[in-house]
Amino acid sequence: MRARLLLFAAVFAAVTVAGSAWAGTLSEKAALAAAVAILQGDPYGDTPAEVTANIVDRRLGPRRDTVCHGGDTPVWAFRVVIPHPKSNPDGRIDGWLVIDARKGEIVCANLPFLN
Repeated sequence: MRARLLLFAAVFAAVTVAGSAWAGTLSEKAALAAAVAILQGDPYGDTPAEVTANIVDRRLGPRRDTVCHGGDTPVWAFRVVIPHPKSNPDGRIDGWLVIDARKGEIVCANLPFLN
């Protein structure tokens, strides 16, 4: 019985500590709006609808699981695919925009024209 109680206490403490790292993260809708604001313009889309149509995947997770690598900081990652950009129709853009899950600010990206 005591062993079960200690195990429960350890699991509860781990979940509480891990859960606090994710407190205050942006909703998917708010994170998408932040990503669209960062991306809007050539070559990602001139309107929010165009930009949104070019976002093919979105994930909330730790920074270490993204193109940014390293750390447990919660981030939103958005995969952007543009098969034929207006400025380079023969080219293709396929990469990720990673934003801070609390502030909505860019953390890193492997997309052209974003620093």
